[in-house]
Amino acid sequence: MMFELEHILYIIISLISISLILFGAHFIKSQKWRNRFLMFWAVACFAFHISTMYYTFFTNGTGIGNAYDNQLFPIYFCNYMMYLMLVVAFWQNKESYFFKNVATFVAYGGVFGALITLFFTPPGVSSWFSFQSALSHSCLLVSSLWLFVGKYVSINVYNLVPYSFGLVSCGIVGGLVELIFMLGGLPSPNAMYLVHGPIELPIFKWWMFVICMLVIIFCFTALWERFTRKKEFRWYKSYNDINLYLKLKRNINNN
Repeated sequence: MMFELEHILYIIISLISISLILFGAHFIKSQKWRNRFLMFWAVACFAFHISTMYYTFFTNGTGIGNAYDNQLFPIYFCNYMMYLMLVVAFWQNKESYFFKNVATFVAYGGVFGALITLFFTPPGVSSWFSFQSALSHSCLLVSSLWLFVGKYVSINVYNLVPYSFGLVSCGIVGGLVELIFMLGGLPSPNAMYLVHGPIELPIFKWWMFVICMLVIIFCFTALWERFTRKKEFRWYKSYNDINLYLKLKRNINNN
């Protein structure tokens, strides 16, 4: 059950462990080892995710493993973040503009997905089938936060742009998965929460989940800029500068 002693203890132990891991990793100076640190947690996340296939292969007595639908397809938001995290971790040129934008989406998306699962899905430590999911999401949280701590992603209000494009890609992936299941004569897997949100409430739709994430990112990044940037470099100042430039350009063209 959610928020029973076992669940609360896992949340506390997990968050403390993740904080200590990131604090220790913060002292890694070599960029090569910082990248390897990211690779390790991205691979660990994936390994825990698919571990039940091997677990059932060796324990069911028939030498046949069982795979869940979300191990074969990127059905859930977290699945998508996990695969993208592998791409980001092994990306060669981590200074490229495209990498920065993809990493921004994965960083925020991974934190959202991992925390939602951490707080709303009991780990069930007595069963490997549920415990591996908790461990996988904890690894996802480490790697996602490391994208911020390791300075792969710069925190600013502009983060809303790549995150919005990332959400569009989620819709495309979810639609393709839904189509595959429909063509295969299978029931809808609720890919990317297109049918209902991650919290199964009738009033909570996927677009409400999207709005909530965008609002949270905006509030967080605007507050971050408020305390880390001089006034002339904050998002609203840049916006005003753009408007001023456009007005001046229009006046020049009219004259």
